[in-house]
Amino acid sequence: MIAKRLFKTILAAFVLVALASCEIETSDNGDFDGFWHLERVDTLATGGTLDLSKKRVFWGVQYKLISVRDVDKDKQHGYYLRFKQTSDKIVTHTPYKDNWHQDKGDNGGDHPIDDPKLLAPYGINNLEEEFVKEKLNGGQMILRSKTLRLKFKRF
Repeated sequence: MIAKRLFKTILAAFVLVALASCEIETSDNGDFDGFWHLERVDTLATGGTLDLSKKRVFWGVQYKLISVRDVDKDKQHGYYLRFKQTSDKIVTHTPYKDNWHQDKGDNGGDHPIDDPKLLAPYGINNLEEEFVKEKLNGGQMILRSKTLRLKFKRF
């Protein structure tokens, strides 16, 4: 009986130590987290509009990363960007080309990019881009940069 009680006490102590040593990271991105379909891009200077509603261009947001991908052009690869968020802005930065894992040969792994033209199909025109949140709720998102307005629908 003493051995059983000692075992339970040691087990409980082990569980408490294990839980206390873990750091659980949670996202405070609110409605920004999720999978977004880029449906329309408006050019602010000219009033031009590009309808992407029939295309499969997506932003996936989770924790501290944005994954951008055009599934019609390349189902497996796209780009990753880090971002900072305030209550009214999102700033994307530090873009990488997604080349899967390092074990895929010399070209494997994520590679930093320095050409912002690679990000243009996703509505991002600079390596560091600031977007004002015009609308962000559970179903819709509208972001505005200095030159473009991006309209998304939650997918």
